[in-house]
Amino acid sequence: MPLARGTRRDRETDRVVAAASHCQSERVVALRVAHQVRLTQAEGPGSRYAVWVSGCSLRCPGCCNPQLFEPRAGVSWAVADLVRAVERQAGRSDLDGITILGGEPLEQLSGTAELCDGVAALGLGVIVFTGLTLAQARLKPGFGRLWSAIDTLVDGPFLATRAYAEPTSSHHPPLSRYLGSDNQRLYHRTPRYADPRLWRGAQGAELQISPTGELSAHGHPRAVQKLLRTLRSPPQTGRDRRREPAT
Repeated sequence: MPLARGTRRDRETDRVVAAASHCQSERVVALRVAHQVRLTQAEGPGSRYAVWVSGCSLRCPGCCNPQLFEPRAGVSWAVADLVRAVERQAGRSDLDGITILGGEPLEQLSGTAELCDGVAALGLGVIVFTGLTLAQARLKPGFGRLWSAIDTLVDGPFLATRAYAEPTSSHHPPLSRYLGSDNQRLYHRTPRYADPRLWRGAQGAELQISPTGELSAHGHPRAVQKLLRTLRSPPQTGRDRRREPAT
């Protein structure tokens, strides 16, 4: 009967609408990412997966990543895909955790918190660098979720006038291994990275070649600058290295 057929169509429509509503409720949380390094020892204690997010309105003078100020830089990633990428890397290496930098991670607070949640659920460590102070960060809606998922927060803007000097063989400032200036502070929510010895040592830099062949340098700003100066210097020949005796 027409009514019976109509009833079946209505039920089918109800199922389609219900399925669509379910998909909408499973929202896709995205994060704009400028760069990733899947395995590094230059962005925090141990072997780490590093993610640089896009966008920073702080624009600290002397910032080592001014190309990340623009919020539309990079690529939009579904956070679930990022978490899976971290999980895959952990399955084939001695990955200890993730470091999230920028840019300013708290300007994409929802996506950053989602990423922290997902990685923490894998049993991996989470470190976040922010140019805000902890007091400023606590005022941002949703910060509590991020805080509950991380192990360590590095807070404070980079101040060129207070940049750490290059350590010497006899003197390593307490936090100079990974932090840029002495106004920045460590806040450990868990004891995972609380040992001060983890944050001392030589300022390191690494060169990485991406799967697409892109070459990038990262690590401590001072060490990266030194590395890039070396790479840009013309190679010396044997004659250049051997000075002729004075006559």
